[in-house]
Amino acid sequence: HGLQVEAPTRDQWNRSAAALAKVAETAKAAGVTLNLEIVNRFESNLLNTAAQGLAFIKDTGSDNIFLHLDTFHMNIEEADVGLAVRHAAAKIGYVHIGESHRGFLGTGNIDFGAIFDALTAIGYADDLSFESFSSEIVDENLSKKTAIWRNLWTDNMALAKHARAFIGLGLETAQRKAELVSAPHKP
Repeated sequence: HGLQVEAPTRDQWNRSAAALAKVAETAKAAGVTLNLEIVNRFESNLLNTAAQGLAFIKDTGSDNIFLHLDTFHMNIEEADVGLAVRHAAAKIGYVHIGESHRGFLGTGNIDFGAIFDALTAIGYADDLSFESFSSEIVDENLSKKTAIWRNLWTDNMALAKHARAFIGLGLETAQRKAELVSAPHKP
């Protein structure tokens, strides 16, 4: 993590892919898959979009490496989050659902409808986790490292209940829409 002043060179990319390929080989022998979190350019200069993640995974030659997508980061880097999810469908291993300001879902500027529609369209049925930060709750050192300066919430139980309901309703709505557009509506 940390702000880099330039993009990685092709040699740095290749060395990173080769190193991860070795880790993936050891992990595979132990029955473990790896998920690479794609983060925004302010946190890493290597993998900032799902497409970059897919290219990197391909360059490792490993079949047990997947993408960990995070809506907070995707909102910054992707031209269209829903299309990015659809494009990465076969290699999504894990998904973080988080708001643009890291607070309560639905109170920022992320188009969660498009994200839930995309996850439903690709048949994603694995775990989704909610991620949020508040300097009121989060360890001071982590708050500083992740630039969490505002207290967007103080009651983690209320936050968690809201997130669970928001995600559940979003996925249910996406499923109902998918059913509607595929119904023949015959007379």
